[in-house]
Amino acid sequence: MRLETRFAGIIASCFVFGICTAGYISYRLEARQAREEVKQKADMVLETAMAVRAYTSEEVAVALQALDDKGSFHAAQVPSFAAQSAMRRLAQKLPEYQYRESSLNPTNLNDRATDWEVGLLRAFQADPQRTELSGELGAGQDRQYYVARPIRMGSPACLYCHSTPEAAPKAMVARYGAGNGFGWRMGDVVGLQLVRVSTAPAEAKAFNSVVVTIGSITSVFVLAAAVMLLLLRRHVTSPLEALTRVALATSLDKPLDRSQEDIPLPPGHGQFEELQRAIQRLKASMDHALRLIERRPAVSAAPVPVPASASAPVSVPGSAPGGPPDVPPLAGTDPRS
Repeated sequence: MRLETRFAGIIASCFVFGICTAGYISYRLEARQAREEVKQKADMVLETAMAVRAYTSEEVAVALQALDDKGSFHAAQVPSFAAQSAMRRLAQKLPEYQYRESSLNPTNLNDRATDWEVGLLRAFQADPQRTELSGELGAGQDRQYYVARPIRMGSPACLYCHSTPEAAPKAMVARYGAGNGFGWRMGDVVGLQLVRVSTAPAEAKAFNSVVVTIGSITSVFVLAAAVMLLLLRRHVTSPLEALTRVALATSLDKPLDRSQEDIPLPPGHGQFEELQRAIQRLKASMDHALRLIERRPAVSAAPVPVPASASAPVSVPGSAPGGPPDVPPLAGTDPRS
């Protein structure tokens, strides 16, 4: 396997691991930021509705009561009517925001709580310390984030319209009837403020942000990998292949062309230049040694001359010339026998 292929495989593996990790972390951060953004917008809508309610009860209702007689009734002086009317106009411009006020015993039957809203009201009634409930509804493109806050009977002025039908303005009783919206008591949870915000725009924004992030990282990685592999090819593998080719030919005593002997060294040379010089010195030493062996004369297999003294017989004192040496007789024997 080529060196570039190994490096490309290692880099690709690191890239896949890194992009998966970065994508997961980026998506989690963007999703959390999207939820916080939706929550912030829902709180903003609720605070806007609360401001409309406060302005209506403190300014509009007081002004209308001062101008008209006690038995008159104007829907604009009702905080719930004013807040919902203002939020409906806002929804025409921003349809992803939905604001609603509901109650178990509303004056206007259009504000009667649904089964799901009844559960929220019961939760607030069971826990007087609870001030807010939030969560998600639906799935997919229909998913919504909701924030609910209780409406508690905290002002005695509200009892003017919601205590008994007899105490309420006659115009209100004539318009809405005497069977709904009465019998409220101080401190009771009489209604519910509910804001629902679609999460699809925020999720789409988060997804697009993740795609842009991953795309940017991928582009930078591909460019960096291409440049690194190109530099690796030019400065490492090409000179290394040429040096390997020269070393192999030298070890096998094969002749090289002039073009093959010229090794393309990278700029700055460095260790490759030292390796090239070492191979050239090794090749020169081997060529010189082979030439010396070829020029050495051959040695003939001639007989080795023997000195004359080595072939002459050795005379022993007391022996006849050319005969065996005299041997003395043994003790107790007759020399004549």
